[in-house]
Amino acid sequence: MKKARWLLISALLVLSILAILVILVGGQPRIIQAQTNVELPQDFQYWPPEMQQEYLDNQANKTNALYIYIFPALGALAGVWILWFLLGSILHLALTLAGSRGSNTSALNLVAWASLPFAIRYIVQAFAIMSSKQLIAAPGLSGFLAADGNGFMIFLRGVLAQIDLYLIWQVVLLLVGVLPMTGLARAKAWTSVLASVLIILALAALPGLVVSQLGGLSTTPNF
Repeated sequence: MKKARWLLISALLVLSILAILVILVGGQPRIIQAQTNVELPQDFQYWPPEMQQEYLDNQANKTNALYIYIFPALGALAGVWILWFLLGSILHLALTLAGSRGSNTSALNLVAWASLPFAIRYIVQAFAIMSSKQLIAAPGLSGFLAADGNGFMIFLRGVLAQIDLYLIWQVVLLLVGVLPMTGLARAKAWTSVLASVLIILALAALPGLVVSQLGGLSTTPNF
């Protein structure tokens, strides 16, 4: 049991290290992006001078290490560990409803190792950022949708951003591994896997939709 747990943690540690590597190599492009994409709020010229200065100071703070490295690194780590736990738990629930008597630990272990294709994704992303000196603007299939969409299109773009060769690779590994793990009929096992992955894609796209909606709210200074 301890050996299996260590192997599971090892897979997640590899993903975590490589996810942080992508954040590190993208630091300089994020600084440039923060410095060049400063948009002044509506009616900014009518704000009191002290509020204007406060706003400009806040924008300047976005180029410090907290915003450039620490927050993105924490987000990347949360993406690795939380999505692993959610996918493993949802998959275990789906398999249990389909008639499996496998343990939650087995499902989490399967998801951890089936996620290793994402390690290659991180390596490819790191090399792409280093060679282009730019952040990846449209990951996955999100480039097929306009970047200025709103509402459901933002959600759909978030879903498509996760769909690439490496996700398909993960799904294939899950489909292969779930059969001997559960002993279920192929149709039930594979339906459980696909349903779990679709739920995770939807959950992972929700934060982007929420942030975009909050970012669209306009604030009026108090005079």
